[in-house]
Parts: sequence; C-alpha cells; structure tokens
Amino acid sequence: MVRTLGYQKFCYWINQNELEEVRKNLTDGGIPLAEETHVPCRVLKASSEIGLVSRSAWESLCKRKTSWHRTSKKAEKVLVVSNRPLERLDFHTSILITESDFKPGRFPDPGEMARMVQSDTFRRRTPPLWNRVEPSEKDSYRRWFIRYGVDGSFDFDRIFLMHSANHANFLDPRFFVTLGDGIAPYSIADSLHACSSCLEFFDILGEEWPVKYVVPCLGAILFARLPRDRYFKILTRQGQD
Repeated sequence: MVRTLGYQKFCYWINQNELEEVRKNLTDGGIPLAEETHVPCRVLKASSEIGLVSRSAWESLCKRKTSWHRTSKKAEKVLVVSNRPLERLDFHTSILITESDFKPGRFPDPGEMARMVQSDTFRRRTPPLWNRVEPSEKDSYRRWFIRYGVDGSFDFDRIFLMHSANHANFLDPRFFVTLGDGIAPYSIADSLHACSSCLEFFDILGEEWPVKYVVPCLGAILFARLPRDRYFKILTRQGQD
C-alpha cells in the first residue's frame, strides 16, 4: 500500500476574473500572493505558502521544455498553488500533490522507450519546439551530470529519449499501476533523467488519469528543493469548471 507523507500542495487553474477575486480575498486576509514569472516549479517549494504561476513563466527559463503548455487547454489560464485548499475555488477541478513512498515496478529498456515515443498520441501532441535542443542546453546538462556525480559517458541523445518517453507514458501509458478500475501512470526515469516534471505535476500532461506518480526533475530539485528520486502522488479532483 502506498502511503502519503507530510508534504501537500493544492493547485487550481483559473481565469483572469477568478484571479482578481483570489487576490482580493487574500489581500483582505493579509496574505501576500507571490507571482512566479520565471520558473513554474518554484511554487512547489514547501516554504511557499501560496503562489501564482503567470502565463509568462512558461515562456521563460524552460521555454523549450514547457512548450507543451502553449498548446494545452490550460494555455489561457493561470495557476495558483497553495499549501492549503482555497475555499472559493472548491468547485474547480483541483490537483492535490502529496509526497508518497511509491516505488515503480520497473523502468523501460531503450527499445521500449523508442517504441513509446513512436506512439501516435505522443507524436501528435508533441510541440515542434520540444525537439529543438540548443547546444548550450546540452552543455548545461553535462555540467549538471558532473555536479551530481553521474557515472559513465555523457550521451544526450539517450537522455533526451528518456525525457520524451517519460512524457509519452503520461499521454499513452505503458508503465502504470492498477488502482481499482483505473490505472495510474508513473515517471519512468529517476530525477536526473526526467525533464519538465511540472507538466505532470500540474496536469498539463496526463490530466486524463485521476492518479499519477511523478518524480521531480532536475529543475524541481534545484528551484523547488524537492527531494531527488522521491515519487509524488498527483490526485486530480474533478470539479464543475
């Protein structure tokens, strides 16, 4: 049985009019709303009481990696992430993120990953910018791998395949656990080989699955201080929006 631990975040995708109401309610209660315009995952820091991810944040530091947001149903909304539920948004579809002790059965081998990224669903949904990796980004990954003491030769093509297969598994799941009459897909790589986990944390990818298990990527480790290789349970609660 998978247990949840102490960490939790409540997430809501809302429109501009709703945002103004949220701002007013928080201001009346003396609670500041910190706006994140640069790194979406930073609002996942445990110390962040409540934060807003503006639309511009998805076009900033991780622009290529988060380009999935631009073509998603959430592109015209903003994201509010809080340490506690927001009562006036309780009619909305909400995302509850909790730390868990989930352990995957296994990860796919390279041949399985290659087949995963050939999925019609993945190929249809992939934004063109995702595949345009600049040399400077490859160099950044090389430095990160040295920093974290990764053994073996650096092979970005292999790393990128893992990044893509990981997202593919939330669009067309091949690796999952069965929960009741449904399935819960999970990240198919460790934190150093995952990318843009914010897409799964915030239901940009995989919103069809009420439960997902997601590991933080390097960015979430660096900017949100989330624990490396720890799986988080993503529970989507359907509302009326």
